Amino acid sequence: MGLVAITLIVVVCMWISNYIYKRAKYIFERISVFQGPEALPVIGNLIQFHFKPEEFFEQAQGLSYMLRSRQERLCRIWFGPMPFVLMYGPQECEAVLGSNKMLHKPVQYSFLSPWIGEGLLVSKPDKWRSRRKLLTPTFHYEILKDFVEVYNRHGRTLLGKFLKIADHGQYEDIFHTVTLCTLDVICEAALGICIDAQKNPHSPYLEAVFRMKVIVQQRQVKPQYYPEFLFNLIGDGKEQARCVKILHEFTGNVIRARKAKADAAGGVEKLLLQESAEGNTKKPKEH
Repeated sequence: MGLVAITLIVVVCMWISNYIYKRAKYIFERISVFQGPEALPVIGNLIQFHFKPEEFFEQAQGLSYMLRSRQERLCRIWFGPMPFVLMYGPQECEAVLGSNKMLHKPVQYSFLSPWIGEGLLVSKPDKWRSRRKLLTPTFHYEILKDFVEVYNRHGRTLLGKFLKIADHGQYEDIFHTVTLCTLDVICEAALGICIDAQKNPHSPYLEAVFRMKVIVQQRQVKPQYYPEFLFNLIGDGKEQARCVKILHEFTGNVIRARKAKADAAGGVEKLLLQESAEGNTKKPKEH
């Protein structure tokens, strides 16, 4: 009986090893057609990249500049045993982003699930298709026209900040400044509330948003935190849970307030007609 069990275990191990080998060979042969930095077995290009998120993405951006100077638009890197293909050409990006077949997301996208759930960004193909049909009319350009006043108001605030920066006569990274403006526009246009991110960038909600961004980026570049139990045990799992609680409380309050407003108006359709008649020009209640 012992010999049979040992034989069975050996056969299973050989089958698994053979499957892994064939799968790895299949992936390697197809990824190798793309140019990229020389990689080492198992660890790939890990030793060539920094593990601080901001430095890692700056390196990836620098790689894109180098490729574009050589008229190349695709590059592969090995993040340990996982291959990634970086695309910099508009035609290549259009082919991927416009495809209804390439919908399976890599594991790194799942790190956003505790925060945003399984929406359009991280959902599986079947769920993505059904929900996309529901949401597409929401982003019709005719609807977006109703929020031009919102864009202009927050744009003027952003312009005022740019003018102050220009007066200094020094280089300054405007990414964070533009991000705050974007959050102002999205929250007011999509949620109907004004968070005043540009004037109050240190609110609990905004600090939770930016902290979550850092946590997700750090996890993406540190494979040891990919398993959920390790992330919760020795990573930022508790800090992420704290941030998610703040974010979900905020959105929950917004949804409840919006629902109460719809009920008071006699339903969602009547509320939309009422807001449309008002021209949607009133500034929402500040939170």
